Amino acid sequence: MITRTCFVLLSMIFAAPVAWAEGIPVVPGMWEMTSTMTMPMLGAPRVTTTTECMEKSEISMDDMGTEGMDPNCTFDMGQVDGKTMKWSFDCPVEGGSSHGEWMAVSEGDSMTGSGLMTMSFQGQTMEMTMAWEGKRIGDCP
Repeated sequence: MITRTCFVLLSMIFAAPVAWAEGIPVVPGMWEMTSTMTMPMLGAPRVTTTTECMEKSEISMDDMGTEGMDPNCTFDMGQVDGKTMKWSFDCPVEGGSSHGEWMAVSEGDSMTGSGLMTMSFQGQTMEMTMAWEGKRIGDCP
């Protein structure tokens, strides 16, 4: 259940709907994003690579949207400082809670980021770390 909760939260981070506000710059086009998730119950790190067409020249705090998430989650959209964006969230999970802190840095045609999610449930605490990197690989089809 916890692994599924992690994947749901992470998929919303990368596939949130776009609403362009103040954010960090990206070069529009086809992007390849690779994420590495480490969690004690997984054993080995889980690496996932996806491709996505980015049509706008900015990723904003609004892109870290809450659509589809538990309405009881709270978000701190943190800060945008030039090429760096930071945000955090707190969400209830079955039998406990989760807290995440994330950041992304854009160089325009490449991006890196990291995050730490701490989940407390049924008297136990577990941490999950994630790192990702992305690069523009060409024009969108």
